[in-house]
Amino acid sequence: MSMGIINHNVSAVNALRTLAVTNNAMNKNLERLSSGLRINRAADDAAGLAVSEKMRGQINGLDQAKRNSQDAISMIQTAEGVLDTSHSIIQRMRKLAVQAATDNYTTYDRKRIQKEINELTDELDRISQYTEFNTKKLLDGSATGVARVNRDKVLDASVVGKVVNADYSITILDAGSACHIHGNANLADISSANGGDADSIANLRDLGIYGDQELHISVDGQSRVISVNEADTLEDVKRKINNANVGVIAGLDAEGNDLTMTSTHSGSRFNISFGDDPDGVASKLGLMGGAEQDNTSIAHAFDSAGNDLGLSLFTSGTDTIISITNITNQSLFPTDPSVPTGTQGVSLGIFKSNSRIFTEKDLTNPINNHSVFQFLGGSNSSTWGTAADLTQSGLLKGLSFHIDEDITHGVLQQNDDDGSNTWVAGDFDHWTGYFDHTTSAVGDGENQPEHEPAVPNNHTIDPTSGAEASDTNAISTAYDPEVTVRLSVRDTRQVFHIGANEGQTLAVDFGNMSSEALGLTTSHYSYGNTNDGKSKLMNGMTSYNFQLNISVETQKSAEAAITTINNALNMISEERAKLGAYQNSLEKSVDYLGIAYENQVASESRIRDVDMAKEMTSYTRNQILMQSGTAMLAQANSKPQSVLQLLR
Repeated sequence: MSMGIINHNVSAVNALRTLAVTNNAMNKNLERLSSGLRINRAADDAAGLAVSEKMRGQINGLDQAKRNSQDAISMIQTAEGVLDTSHSIIQRMRKLAVQAATDNYTTYDRKRIQKEINELTDELDRISQYTEFNTKKLLDGSATGVARVNRDKVLDASVVGKVVNADYSITILDAGSACHIHGNANLADISSANGGDADSIANLRDLGIYGDQELHISVDGQSRVISVNEADTLEDVKRKINNANVGVIAGLDAEGNDLTMTSTHSGSRFNISFGDDPDGVASKLGLMGGAEQDNTSIAHAFDSAGNDLGLSLFTSGTDTIISITNITNQSLFPTDPSVPTGTQGVSLGIFKSNSRIFTEKDLTNPINNHSVFQFLGGSNSSTWGTAADLTQSGLLKGLSFHIDEDITHGVLQQNDDDGSNTWVAGDFDHWTGYFDHTTSAVGDGENQPEHEPAVPNNHTIDPTSGAEASDTNAISTAYDPEVTVRLSVRDTRQVFHIGANEGQTLAVDFGNMSSEALGLTTSHYSYGNTNDGKSKLMNGMTSYNFQLNISVETQKSAEAAITTINNALNMISEERAKLGAYQNSLEKSVDYLGIAYENQVASESRIRDVDMAKEMTSYTRNQILMQSGTAMLAQANSKPQSVLQLLR
């Protein structure tokens, strides 16, 4: 380059460019040193910024997951801590049962013990209902699953374990009946001439009951003691029984001369018996019963004129039978394509219970030798329900059904108004086919459905009106809204998110720890008058929330109560152990999350953070270059002045 050119000072331009580069580098040095970050914008390291932000998402997720785990531990500790109180209650109940099981104590003493047992049972229910965490109930079963029905006056369902999301159609085929006892003392016939005391008052003394005596009533293996006195009338005895909540409702017959009893629960499980009848009170009242009796008439009751009342002295409770159809989860059980659209669903089978309570055990074992035989569209085509593999599917697991005690019929039950036991129009209000697998046809009394009388061939009975509908070879069936409900079951276990990514969760089920779930009481579900299997009771009592607690009022029942309480004790122990295992698992998760958080923070720091020593070295270098560049720019700017020497 010639030194005589002055229009373009290239040296100055070069020095200025270099100085600008150094200035930009120095500005970045200052930004990094002041922020402590190597990457302040995407331009600093585009790939590094993307990796860093992804890792920040993981780091923030791990941090929150750690807090979630700690909150979950607190929730579990709340439930487990409360169950320590339940354990203490159960231990006290067991001690009381052992105390009552020795004959050092009188009936009066055992009744006092029974009062404490009842209060402790109520306290278990309060614990189950009132234990909450952040307003969420923990021990009433709702933290495991929910079961909702569209008609609670037909069926009530509760969750007792892990459940599968599903919807069901449940039809009561046979509502069963309660055990009913009709006394046969004929108190009105007793006079001074044949043993009465001639005091013009019909009381227990007229039956040969003197002084203070005991009437033992046993239902579901639980014996209660009713204290009676020779001066008591039957009305007094009835009142004492009803006030004692012993699992039966007492009443008087139409003439007021005989005592009647009806179990507050349907089914043979709740048959009424009178223990050893130590004072013979039941025998003298003409009461006959027994847990092993069948539904055959033992004897008939007669009025004071000797007329047969048409009532058995003892009628056992009968089984409840339901059919269940799965109307969801069709991927597990494909719908039969021959079934018309709108009625599709898969029969899970027919289930039987010796009460109106269907437990997990009852719902796992269908009646394998029966099916619902359903005639469709007035033709002879049919679909046989098939019991599904419930074990593999998980359907019906973790559920308990309670059929309302006020339901007096199922679609199979006969309402034989004229007593002829033959099929006539108007006799049957509700009906559907219920057949053996061997049944192939219906007609002229051959191969008849169980529980039903002969059906004339070529006749159709309208199941709603009971009237003859038309001449055809098929029997009409219909949906009966009175005894069919829809049940929706949803898994509501508490799901704790304990990881940084989707699906990294832990589901915890908090068991139902109510007294009924523990087997310490049996609740009566009814919205109306208790039915005695034949007609409404005449005493007008209405049944709401009857509860039959374990009994320690006799030596035998106290012995049995020890085993029942032991089972409840084991259930609480298992629940606490399960919650403890969950807590241990979560504590390990907290440790793991802390380690993962620490190492990912270190890794992200190496990408994002600045090395202060290294950056300071670069800054010092750029500072020197800045000073040198400024000086050289000054020299380059002064270099054109040398041309002035040529002008002299």
